[in-house]
Amino acid sequence: MTYTDSENATICMGALVKAVGIVNAERFIAYMNRESGDYTLARRKVFDDMTAEELDDGIREYEESNPQLFETFKGRTLE
Repeated sequence: MTYTDSENATICMGALVKAVGIVNAERFIAYMNRESGDYTLARRKVFDDMTAEELDDGIREYEESNPQLFETFKGRTLE
């Protein structure tokens, strides 16, 4: 299905707020506005120098320290 830009923004913002809460959603948007707006490029700046093992360790540590966030996504698939 194709959405208008306005519909897409509303749907995506709703999903973001549901996943991380309004405060973290706003923080994410502010962060992206400070960066180039290219999320992939912004992430490359953070992760390009990490080994796969360092990245995996970081993910596990973050998951353990934020169980409520990951509980939200258990059993879900991207559609």
